[in-house]
Amino acid sequence: MSLSARLHCPRCQGRLVAASESELRCSNCEQAIALTDGIADFIGDAVAEPCSGLTRGHGVLASALPERIIGSAGQRWPAEPGAVIELGCGLGQMTRALAAGGPVRSLLVVDSDRARLLACQKQLRDDGYQPPPGQPIIFAAAGGDQNIVRDAVADTVVGTAALAMARDGRMFLTGASRMLKPGGRALFVVPNKRYWQAVCLAMADALLQHHAQHGTWSPESWPVMSQLAKMRRLMLHPGTAPDQDSLRPFDADDIEHLGPEAGFAAAEVIPLAPDATGAETMERFCLECGSSEEFARDIGCRAAVAGRRFFALLADRDASAYSLIWLTKADGPTIRFQRPRPTPPVMVYPSADMVLGGMPPRWSIELLGWDTPDGIVVKIGGWCLSNADVLCVRITLDDVPYDAAVGRYRPDVQEVMNQHRQYHAVNALFSGLDDQVLFPGAGAGEHGCPLRIDILLAGDIALSGPAPDRLLLNQPMVVGH
Repeated sequence: MSLSARLHCPRCQGRLVAASESELRCSNCEQAIALTDGIADFIGDAVAEPCSGLTRGHGVLASALPERIIGSAGQRWPAEPGAVIELGCGLGQMTRALAAGGPVRSLLVVDSDRARLLACQKQLRDDGYQPPPGQPIIFAAAGGDQNIVRDAVADTVVGTAALAMARDGRMFLTGASRMLKPGGRALFVVPNKRYWQAVCLAMADALLQHHAQHGTWSPESWPVMSQLAKMRRLMLHPGTAPDQDSLRPFDADDIEHLGPEAGFAAAEVIPLAPDATGAETMERFCLECGSSEEFARDIGCRAAVAGRRFFALLADRDASAYSLIWLTKADGPTIRFQRPRPTPPVMVYPSADMVLGGMPPRWSIELLGWDTPDGIVVKIGGWCLSNADVLCVRITLDDVPYDAAVGRYRPDVQEVMNQHRQYHAVNALFSGLDDQVLFPGAGAGEHGCPLRIDILLAGDIALSGPAPDRLLLNQPMVVGH
């Protein structure tokens, strides 16, 4: 296997040829690609979209990940994976398993971090791996948005975190489909959205129980709430850019629609290490946040009991914190009739109280604006509480809108505003705002800058709250309701 047989120019998709031992060059547009330490560097000094495997422990993914993937795949796992492309090597778990696991005809490893590729190479050397003659492992540093792989060159595409890190899941899967030969398969690991929704609800109740018993918030609660807040924001705001500590979750319906849209004939969602009660997952979650074993065990047990009513509603395929996504490309050209998702019915509510869950929403929004050469910068803080999930607070300044996501952890809001549990614990605990934004081109006159504040709730519900119609610069402002 050669570089030119698997890779092409990201700019024009032209053929790459070896210009020297340290450089590849496009035969069409003459773009140069550095080749250092056996790694083709397509990124250079540019900023590319992350494309990585797992780089830290995530629950059941912390150890023996290749074995778990192969075990969950069962008979789907091919006896001969053939030509394999791994998107994101991470810590190199899958790379080493694929290299040492049998009849892999060729292996191309892509990651957006050159240091991880070097570490993966070292691990293979330390393991004593010797590639068969004429079948070296090819390494390439490239971003998730770069088209560097030729069409229809792979039998198998693997990624342990790449799909969960992609900004656009449909575009990412379309690229994976393009790389595959007819009949090929792709497999990815992603957090299960429905499962993590149950985790957030159950752990919010457990943290409140722990606080009520001890009369104070344990210092071990803060990192747990911080990590839960990240996951909750990703679920409420799918467009939010994830990071290595909080991968974007998907649900089965997402995958079943994205797969065919991206060119796959079949898309399956397989639970990876099911934990139907959530007890083991939530205890491990606390440990990964740095909690002591005693605290993790306490919260895990409380959350498992509090979460029975949530976890009992999950289907078998959703009974795991992480899912194995198995996608199969058709053997040849097919005609597909895309069936759009059904449009949700228009709900008619007899009163506003029913829309908002009985209790009226409450908020305290803090604004501080100041002028800059590029426009007005506004620091946004405070909190917003409702029984309906609050998506964001929309700040419109001089006709320029900005949506500030709600979801930072605010246990003080729970203590002061929700003593009688009139709002759900998860909405009170994760009700905070903490943002700063530039409104380009906005300017303030003698009497300030035109201001409007709207609260956007789940279900396409928008509330306009009482607020001053102008923002005065360099003066802290609190808008309450």
